[in-house]
Amino acid sequence: MLFKLFKSQSFYPLLLIGFFVPVLQGAETVSKSTGAVIANEVSKPPSEKTKQDVNLNAKSLLRLQFEPIIASISEQLLTQHEQYKKDPKAYQAFLDQHVRPYWDASSTARALIGSTEFRPLSKKTKHDFVQAVDKTLVRYAFEGIAFYSGQQFQLVDVALSDSGKMGWVQVLIRSKVMPDLNLDILVKRNKMGKWQAVDVSFEGITYVAVKKYLFKKILDKQGVGALIASLNEKNNQFFGELCATNDKVDKKTC
Repeated sequence: MLFKLFKSQSFYPLLLIGFFVPVLQGAETVSKSTGAVIANEVSKPPSEKTKQDVNLNAKSLLRLQFEPIIASISEQLLTQHEQYKKDPKAYQAFLDQHVRPYWDASSTARALIGSTEFRPLSKKTKHDFVQAVDKTLVRYAFEGIAFYSGQQFQLVDVALSDSGKMGWVQVLIRSKVMPDLNLDILVKRNKMGKWQAVDVSFEGITYVAVKKYLFKKILDKQGVGALIASLNEKNNQFFGELCATNDKVDKKTC
């Protein structure tokens, strides 16, 4: 019921934007825009750096990484969405270059069933589940592009957890056909210090929370193997139909 509402309000294209974390593309902009600030901070003795200063600087860097890339993606979707709707190969290339490298599918998969369920899984089962989740997110993106109707996206705020390892990026979605909406992107800093998206929240309800409830029903009755099979079945059906009706599809998409 909830996801039908999300879908009717073009939720999937909004979810698509949640995938973008400009770890690489934003690096040059951050370097140019904040070089003097960073140099000044590095020159300060450790005793002069407070936790508040560090957090404020981290928030600034997080915002400066996201802001230009979200603006760029917003413009690209606005100008290229008709091509993406007709040319799945071009859309897949777009996703592979700008989306999938910056979304932590492993962390999302773990959150979807919980660490208690995920941790004991064999290496192969973990891999298969993460792959199924990753393909599911790609399917959402393909489903979502059909509902895209010119929405524009603008970063409005960022927040960090006390530990500095997690954060939220709030994106304003402007539309000509419905009121403005806010989408919150949950981001996680990995061991390499790079930020990646792991979840999205719409009207205070997260994707993981909704799906975790649905997945738990399958897990409790049939186990993780059945959950993987269910995701694969939906993905294979969708991409099978897409590939059968369109000759502009990459083989790896099918």
